[in-house]
Amino acid sequence: MAQEKFERFDLETQTKNIERIEFTEILKDTRPIIFDTNFLFVTFEFKIDILYEIERLIGNKHTFYIYEGTISELLNIEKKGAKNKKFLPLIVTMLQKYGFKIIKSKQKYIDDQLIENLNQKVLIATNDKELRHKIWDASHKVIYMRQTSYLEIK
Repeated sequence: MAQEKFERFDLETQTKNIERIEFTEILKDTRPIIFDTNFLFVTFEFKIDILYEIERLIGNKHTFYIYEGTISELLNIEKKGAKNKKFLPLIVTMLQKYGFKIIKSKQKYIDDQLIENLNQKVLIATNDKELRHKIWDASHKVIYMRQTSYLEIK
């Protein structure tokens, strides 16, 4: 019987070919949505069909984004061996399948980057309660999970 070879999952290699763009480029899209790191895990941790839910909320004209710092945060999760590490291969598949683009950024802390670049045209997807309130205080909309079963926009 032939032995199968399994390649070790490497997040950095898997995300290397995802398109990187400047923040100003996303403003050309009809409905840009930037995912916070924790929101990437919602899909798999709570088994929510993110694409269905987002289309239910805003229709199908949208483009998904993450910041480069999100990749750094995912790499830290990979290195630390955190409990959510098991979702990383699924997240990378989601990034590739749904055509996510990576916004170039020098900041490592994503929340600061999200607040710094708030724009009325851009939706932020996050489950971080503190971040949501900061965004709402700045009169912007947020997509977030409700009752661990569906998404809401407010």
